[in-house]
Amino acid sequence: MGRVSGEAIRCVLILVVGVALQASPKPVLAQAQTAAANRAFDLEQAGRLRDAIAAWRQVIATGLTGQGVLGLERVFAQLAQDDSVLPTLDSLLVQTPADKILRAVQLRVLRSLGRERDARAAFDEWLKLAPHDPVPYREYAGQLLADGRAAAADTVLQQASASLGSTKALTIEVAELRAALGLWAAAAAAWRDAMTTEEYLEQTVVYSLQAAPIAQRDSVRAVLRASPAASSKKVLGTLELQWGAARDGWRAIAALTAADSAFDTWNDFAQEAERQGAWLAARDAFAAMNRLRPAPSTALRAASAAISGGEPVSALELIASARSQLQPTAIRTQVLPLQIRALTQLGRAAEAEALVARDSAMLDAGTRRAYARQIAWGWIRAGQVEKARASLAGASGDDEDEVGAWIALYDGDLAKARAGLRHPTETTAEIVTAMALLSRTKADSSRAAGAAFLALARGDSAQAATRFERAADELPDAAPLLLALAARVQSARRQDAPAIAIWRRILTQYATAPEAAESDLEWARTLRRKGDVAGAVDHLEHLILTYPQSALVPQARRELEAVRMGNAQ
Repeated sequence: MGRVSGEAIRCVLILVVGVALQASPKPVLAQAQTAAANRAFDLEQAGRLRDAIAAWRQVIATGLTGQGVLGLERVFAQLAQDDSVLPTLDSLLVQTPADKILRAVQLRVLRSLGRERDARAAFDEWLKLAPHDPVPYREYAGQLLADGRAAAADTVLQQASASLGSTKALTIEVAELRAALGLWAAAAAAWRDAMTTEEYLEQTVVYSLQAAPIAQRDSVRAVLRASPAASSKKVLGTLELQWGAARDGWRAIAALTAADSAFDTWNDFAQEAERQGAWLAARDAFAAMNRLRPAPSTALRAASAAISGGEPVSALELIASARSQLQPTAIRTQVLPLQIRALTQLGRAAEAEALVARDSAMLDAGTRRAYARQIAWGWIRAGQVEKARASLAGASGDDEDEVGAWIALYDGDLAKARAGLRHPTETTAEIVTAMALLSRTKADSSRAAGAAFLALARGDSAQAATRFERAADELPDAAPLLLALAARVQSARRQDAPAIAIWRRILTQYATAPEAAESDLEWARTLRRKGDVAGAVDHLEHLILTYPQSALVPQARRELEAVRMGNAQ
């Protein structure tokens, strides 16, 4: 029994040693390869390029041929000695003539050296070795496209179609080619097909299609909208955001489901919309996220975006949904500031005052001053200027100066307004407009101008437009600006006839003023919206020819191109 046991043990030991001897070279070799590659990369990164060449040759010697050759290609390129890698390539291709990495490097190096004929010969040789493989076509066409040689890439892909029977395996290259040739609808269709199997391409597709000119974007939209795939919706949403149509972008992705990673997609969209200042699109996305996964922080972020986007009613609804889930401290520090902003934006200053009074014992002096300033704005929007003055009793220093300056402006005291608004705490559209007027006129007072700004603050756009026109007669040195403001208000109200009358007056009486070019542009946009293409073209051409130094000329050129392309279609 003992002898049998001893023999059994001896046999097991022999077996174990044999297995170890047989298996050990593989992990040892892998370790050696990794060590060699790491050393070569470290030398390359350290700028010791001569040493790196020897190290990458050692990597090739360990059996990592592709990695070693790619390393040599990089190092020799840094030394401006691209051709030095060719002898190594030639010797390695003798051993493995169909190696895809080696063949790709060979094409790249020959083309970088300007040896296009040799590159074509190398490509043809590769095709002979792999006649039914799409990789040679993909590599060569991809390199040509990267160099901007769309016509040459097209020739290669046509050859691929003839040899392989189709270009189904080359959908990415076909999509890139169509985009390079300006075939935007066809490019969108090719990218859409490519994404059915390769969803990781979404960002690549966005990068490719966002270059579509304005006149071609509707064709891209049509292709992507026709696809039920989530990837197409995500791409369209991002494209619309990049093209300045954030609300359309949100509509493209709003119907995504949890299975489509909707929450993450909405989050990315909302953050980018916030960054661009597309506040209402951001609000919509954050609100949807909150419905899917309710969280006070998400609801409040949506509320903040709503306020910034000028829709405080929806902000109050979002705030209410978050309030019940928060502790008193969080309500005071996170919810109250948003409530004050929303209520004062709505002109509900009395409600805002009541909220502040309730928590006043817990608020520091600086916070109370800030709220007093906001509440003053709320009273102004409600048309209660005297109550706005009274609310400033709780403010002091810079806050009092700036808000007091606005009240002075509404009273028509331009001198005091000019002094108080020199260093505003924030740059808003209202501030820019007010400062533009105050810098254009030397007058110290204007009741009409003050009344116009007050009407605008109260949301009475019809009265604001009338007052701005009246102020133009009162302040002749700022007349073109005041008339342009009146026209903007009328245009926003879709009162096209009064707006056109004002633009005509500016172009006739103040042809050399900066607002003249703006009048041409806005008049053209209105005519285009009404279907008068010829009239729109006339005004855009007039702007470009008459005001070549205007900052609006590039925009006018783009719109002229869009009008002509749309008319041609």
